[in-house]
Parts: sequence; structure tokens; C-alpha cells
Amino acid sequence: MAKNSRQAMIDAAERIVAERGMTALTLKDVQDAAGQANKSAAKYHFGSREGLIDAVVEARMSPVNERRQALLNDLTALGTPPTARQAIEALIRPLAAATLGRPDSMYARFLVQVTNDPALAEFVQKHLSAESFRRVRDLIVGLARAPHDVAGWRVVSIINLSLVTLARWEKHERTEGQTEAIVSDLVDTCVAVLEAPSTARVSVP
Repeated sequence: MAKNSRQAMIDAAERIVAERGMTALTLKDVQDAAGQANKSAAKYHFGSREGLIDAVVEARMSPVNERRQALLNDLTALGTPPTARQAIEALIRPLAAATLGRPDSMYARFLVQVTNDPALAEFVQKHLSAESFRRVRDLIVGLARAPHDVAGWRVVSIINLSLVTLARWEKHERTEGQTEAIVSDLVDTCVAVLEAPSTARVSVP
């Protein structure tokens, strides 16, 4: 029962932030939205507002990181250098599955709100430091047709583009075919960003 009440509050927090922004998130509002009669339920489970945000990111990102790790392991097992498309798909598709592929998901919209709040960036950064993300980031940087510094910037641009695109379509009804088309086009676009020639004047380390 405790697990169900905790999950209900995680779902409620995701929904509140996605629909109303970070300023609307309070432990009381989360308890009310989750139907919790116990006035100390959120404090008991999460400790603080920041602890609640961390719990939302943990709950949603852990499956994403596991799925990405599996994709990267599959690429390694092939024994041949991955293509830019394979690397980009390993970055994007696990998150797309957890957002556009999850009924009633608001997680992409939640992430856009959280990543735009400087005070909360550390919560997302912790999960961007997961092994699967580090592996795919290094892979993408190595495949970019650009100096090392520029390649790093492009990874940031690709991540931002992915989040905004997934958040944009997450709130719309879609068929499975439309969802696949949206994700495939996002991959196409990000591959183009990665492979575009660079005119930036930076030195290669």
C-alpha cells in the first residue's frame, strides 16, 4: 500500500510540474492531487520538495538508462563501429519509449520544466551522469564531423531538441504509426545536426 501511495504522489508531481510549472509544486498540492488523507505522507516518503523532484526523475530515468545500456551493449556485441544513426537512436529511443510510448506520460514536459530551472539542474544532471548516458555521449562526440568542443556542443543541442520535440508531441493523441514517424524524423534531424560541417573557429584538443 505504501508503494502505491508513493507512486501516486510521483505521478501527481509529474503532472503538476508538466501542466503548471515548477512554482506550482508543493508537497501539500501533491498530496491533495494524489488523494492522500495523511497530511505528512509526502514528507514521510520524500523528505522535501527537492526530494520529491529527485524521486520523479529517478522513477522515470532508471528504466530509460537500463534500456539505453542494453542498446549500447547490443551495438558493442556487433563487433563493428556504430553508425551515427545507431548512436543517436541509442540516445533518443529509450526516452521516446518512456514518454511518447507511455500512456498518459507527462515526463518530457516535466523534464523541460526542470531543466529550465537553474536551481534544479543538479537533479537532472545526476541522471545524465549515469553510465549509459556517458557511454552514448562519448560515442556521439567521437562520431561528429566537427572539432571536439563543437561536438560536445552538438550533443547538448541534440538533447535539447529531443526534449522539446518529445514534450511537444507528448500531449497530443497519436497512433503508433504517427509516434514512430515522429521519433524516426527526430532521429533523422539529430543525425543531420551531428554530421553537419562545422565552420566554428575552435582548436581541436
